[in-house]
Amino acid sequence: MSTTTSTDVALMLVQLIAITIPSTVVLIKQLRQSDNLEWRFRRLSFGLVASCIALLLTAAISVLSYFIAGLNLPNALYAGLVLVIIGLLPLGAFIAVLYREHRKEYGP
Repeated sequence: MSTTTSTDVALMLVQLIAITIPSTVVLIKQLRQSDNLEWRFRRLSFGLVASCIALLLTAAISVLSYFIAGLNLPNALYAGLVLVIIGLLPLGAFIAVLYREHRKEYGP
């Protein structure tokens, strides 16, 4: 596979990650507003959201690794890529806090 093709695929992955994040946030909002879910379904839903975030972080790190290893990008772009990945971490922390809140309210 040529470098141009690999770079195009990596950029498509970055776009896919960027598209997936807002829908994950919408799912979290819907989960917070659902009052009729049993605790086991809430716990399952939070697990699914947490796995989604973990997979997004893993994908972002792998794409960043490709860019670092395969391309000679300016340092500003490397910094931007790292900040995007770091920006996903507060979303994961928010999920953890939200899970604790829901566990106190709806859990066993």
